[in-house]
Amino acid sequence: MKLDFLFGRRDSAPAPHIEPLFDLPPRPLRPTPVRREAPRSAAPRLAAPIASPDLSPQYMSPRQLAAWAHEMYLAGAMSWQEYQTALPAELHPDYDMTVGALTGEPARPDEPRDMLVEWEEKLAFIKRYNPWDADEVRRADRIVTLLRRQAHPGQWMAAE
Repeated sequence: MKLDFLFGRRDSAPAPHIEPLFDLPPRPLRPTPVRREAPRSAAPRLAAPIASPDLSPQYMSPRQLAAWAHEMYLAGAMSWQEYQTALPAELHPDYDMTVGALTGEPARPDEPRDMLVEWEEKLAFIKRYNPWDADEVRRADRIVTLLRRQAHPGQWMAAE
């Protein structure tokens, strides 16, 4: 069955295809640069870690918390769901228009504050108002545990 009437064609013969012509000057030939490899004995250059191991959760900005959570996820200390839960909402570009508009406070992603206390308060809130959501309670409890370990590393060495 011919369906040419759907595409606006009146005849069944296809229109001839005409290639466009370009008048470009020929490219000059350039010698290929020689790539020099680093000596095999040179150590690879690694990026410096964003979240330092001596960073205290009692004086951490939301941006530093996000970097710390990323390092914990990469190290295998956090699952993907825990990492997503640990990301501060203040880093979202629309925070001032949404949550900030409701609370009346703008985002301050670079202002240090006590993240351990904030997460302990979040954990208490989740336990109080969402006790049936065991996964959310477990994720928040895991984040608080990791923040406590970061704040007091010497206390946890004997327990492990």
